[in-house]
Amino acid sequence: MGACACALGLGVWVGSQSSWFIDRAAPIANGLVFENPRPISTFRLIDFDGGAFSVDRLKGRWSFIYFGYSTCGQVCTETLIELKRLILALSSQDNSQPIQVVFVTVDPGRDSASRLKTYLREFDSTFIGITGDINTLAFFAAELAAPFTLDPDAGESNAIDHSNSIMLINPSAALQAVLAPPHDAQRLQADFGAIVRWWQTSR
Repeated sequence: MGACACALGLGVWVGSQSSWFIDRAAPIANGLVFENPRPISTFRLIDFDGGAFSVDRLKGRWSFIYFGYSTCGQVCTETLIELKRLILALSSQDNSQPIQVVFVTVDPGRDSASRLKTYLREFDSTFIGITGDINTLAFFAAELAAPFTLDPDAGESNAIDHSNSIMLINPSAALQAVLAPPHDAQRLQADFGAIVRWWQTSR
């Protein structure tokens, strides 16, 4: 009888605490959300205005980071259009979360600072373009689970294989989520809202 009562009591306790576990589980998103965000190592790159871009510029705000290049074509264009729509949607809300979109080139040999700036201004004036030496860019991309490689069969087209995922960095400068394609502004907005609410309550 005592054992049964103990088991029953444990069952009641687990049942009463189930909402605690559910509430703190990472939200479901179109991609991967880390329950334990991965801190980003120190790095030093350059923005398209010539300023230093380090991990400090990822702190205190949410960052949507995308790796691509200016001659990428349709894949990058479609993703940047959806990011533009996302920013417009978030700016129309009562949203107190500072956000930024960061485009990191994987073709620094061709994407000069001025070329990056011209390219990104076609989408949104708030987008930030980042470049640097190829080794630092490759390390940064690999750390964010977005490695890239030059296609050996590309010839003069200089095609580069790169991730089409969007990396979401939280205000503590840690990789919070990898948002997988295909990208849609409404889905990105819903996923971002769920992740922010979960992050705020789970800290």
